Amino acid sequence: MPLVRFDTAPVPRPSGLVPPVPDLTGVTELRLHGVGGTTPQDLLGDDAPLQVAGDRIAGFYRSADVAGRHVEAYSWGGLTSRAGSRVLWLLLFPFALANVAGWMCMPRTHASPWRFRLHRTAVRWAALFLTLNLLLIAAITALELLAYQCGGRAGCARESWLLRPLRDPMLADFPARRLLLGALVPLALVALLAVLTLRSIGRYEAVSPPSRLPSRESPRSAAQPAVGLTDPSFWAGRRSTLDLGYLHLGAGLGFVALTLTHTVHATSSQAATAATAGWLHLLVLLVCAGVMLAVLVLTALDACPPGSAAVVLVLGALSLVGAGWYATIQPGYVQPFGYLPGIPVVAGLTLGGVFVSLLLVLVALLCGGWRRGTFVIFGPFVALVLGVFALNVVLLGAMSRFADLVAEVSTRSRLPDAAVAESEVYLYPIVGKLLHYLTLVPLAIVLLFVLYELVVYWRAGNDRTSVDRIRAWYLRNLDEPTDERRWQYNAAGAVPSTADVPGSSAAGRRWGARVARARRVARMAHDLDKLLTTMAALGLLVLIAIQTRYWLYGKLPWGTQWAFTIGSYLASGIPLAVIVLLRRGWRNLESRRRIGVVWDVMTFWPRAYHPLAPPSYAERAVPEVQRRLWRIHDRGGRVVLAAHSQGTVIAAAALLQAQSRPADDTVALVTFGSPLRTLYGWAFPAYFDDRVLRQLAPSTAPSTDGGAAPGSAGTGRTAVYEWRNFYYLTDYVGGSVLVPDPGATAHPVDVELPDPRTSWHIYGQPEPAPGRHSGYWSDPTVWLTVDQLAGEVAATLEPGRPRPGDPVTVPAPRS
Repeated sequence: MPLVRFDTAPVPRPSGLVPPVPDLTGVTELRLHGVGGTTPQDLLGDDAPLQVAGDRIAGFYRSADVAGRHVEAYSWGGLTSRAGSRVLWLLLFPFALANVAGWMCMPRTHASPWRFRLHRTAVRWAALFLTLNLLLIAAITALELLAYQCGGRAGCARESWLLRPLRDPMLADFPARRLLLGALVPLALVALLAVLTLRSIGRYEAVSPPSRLPSRESPRSAAQPAVGLTDPSFWAGRRSTLDLGYLHLGAGLGFVALTLTHTVHATSSQAATAATAGWLHLLVLLVCAGVMLAVLVLTALDACPPGSAAVVLVLGALSLVGAGWYATIQPGYVQPFGYLPGIPVVAGLTLGGVFVSLLLVLVALLCGGWRRGTFVIFGPFVALVLGVFALNVVLLGAMSRFADLVAEVSTRSRLPDAAVAESEVYLYPIVGKLLHYLTLVPLAIVLLFVLYELVVYWRAGNDRTSVDRIRAWYLRNLDEPTDERRWQYNAAGAVPSTADVPGSSAAGRRWGARVARARRVARMAHDLDKLLTTMAALGLLVLIAIQTRYWLYGKLPWGTQWAFTIGSYLASGIPLAVIVLLRRGWRNLESRRRIGVVWDVMTFWPRAYHPLAPPSYAERAVPEVQRRLWRIHDRGGRVVLAAHSQGTVIAAAALLQAQSRPADDTVALVTFGSPLRTLYGWAFPAYFDDRVLRQLAPSTAPSTDGGAAPGSAGTGRTAVYEWRNFYYLTDYVGGSVLVPDPGATAHPVDVELPDPRTSWHIYGQPEPAPGRHSGYWSDPTVWLTVDQLAGEVAATLEPGRPRPGDPVTVPAPRS
């Protein structure tokens, strides 16, 4: 039976272990939590809630009835947290950035078919080359450093048990075969990405939204011009994600085949050895070129023709088989000392594709313009640049540290004599010189940003005017409690203009300073775009300057071996440190709530731009909420949806789709700590602007009987019965959801609440502290509003319809 934490009467239950039949009649209060994977126990205040739908990953739980209504919670935290292994999705952080970049377009771009298709093509090409960039670094590590350089010298390979098999007689004098063995590393990476993608598609994208119309699986993704959250197929992206995944995997196989074939042929040419079956070399190159061209064309289309993505995947696999056969049949020869021939050409083509696609993204952004109140400038471009930098910096650092385990890594500009360098492997000098620039410069920018925010934080508490204004508001607008007056103490103290108010002015200023600083911390999140833009712009300028100087004059940037060592340790150590930190945070829900905000925002969107990104939990969460609301409706019930933080985004996405709701449903919505406008409207203005959100707001247009007609929006399709959104000025995530419009006749959706909600407290007890982002759960105003709306919704029930508490018939077990 339920172990409720407060004085709520338990519900009647059958004897034994037979679970009760959930009663869906009457009014149901459905709670949605935010980031952090809040447990059903904490969400309901019940130590033993009953699971009534879903599974252990994401399910609906019920507690005892409260005030004549059922109380349920949708716990979706298992889709993003709880399991510690999910922290490994962080390794795909660059791919997540690339996917998010596609959704950050401006409304002007989204409304124009040609602008949006240009934007979508540019972002998808950049995402594709980001995948190839990952495979390029894996190929340089395995083919260049290990298989060719270290495997070609006995003194290097024999020092490590991992590389000792490369000196086997079947491999020692056959460089092409060693390269084939090294190609297994990027190939294994492709296989790992394929397993992760296919497994996550079956777990997340397989849940389709309900609809009043017959639903069919569409090959078109949600990334379409003028298609937003109201489209019934927005969260039905299984087919499109699968096709896009096939294209990326086919391109990856073709890239590995191209790299292997070209380096084998170039090595034979440098050694003045005639390559066997030169026709096979040309055939593999042609097939690889065809695969790449097909992928570029198909990613630019609205939808892949049926079977085309699978054909590309098969062609990529065939090219890899041909490349492997070509490497196997090559004769043995004495390997020249030096770098692996052919790799610079492959790297130049790959990185050239990255920069050209980024330039195309910039062109698309210039066509779409910019709007005040959004990302500071060129959000998609900044996200993609940061993704490229994060991928290359981390993997180059990991590559150098891994190579250092098996041999000595050097970045000298001139190679020594082969006999002297028997145990060394060599990175290209430009790589070694760039690494510490791309690690130490961003680190310096972050430190300067932290210093700036600390100064601003200190000044916020020392601004006498704002502190006195906060204290004056609390002293003038909140009445003194009537009980225990002798024990009541006002933390706001006295302000100079109200010296007759008892209390200490110094203590009151200290309390007011804490509130002022809490409000300033809430605004710090909006400074992050300036930090990210500065890092992306400065990093790109430094990279362009260094590369231009190197290409035109052949001069390397300044750098020493110790700077390279520090940069490589930073690049490879930061992701490991973050993984350890997040792994510990995942075990603690409070830590997970603080560190999971950005991650849950990034994995909200469908994988319509990068299919190998971490899966979108909303692909499952939104349809499940829709199906629950529809089922309650079909049983004659009504719903009050109470959502917090990221749960408000899921709720809005579920309610905005008219075809995924019954035509006559009645849903009241209460949101608090909502990032719908402060975060989503700022970063994704084409999908969460004021025009979209106002479709949920009920109108006050007069009805035929002279009263208001709640629930009838301008479109009459998606509006809820009533909507209240609560927010604090100290909330660093949530805020108001609608732009104030004095001329509009609409219900007051946004309600600002004081935080702390009072300055009075019992003498000797801790002073009232700001609740910030989590204080809504214990704010009486929020839950009194939920009670009020539940009563109003209950009044809409037809006479004679069952209500909570009526006897429920338990069906007899089947014989």
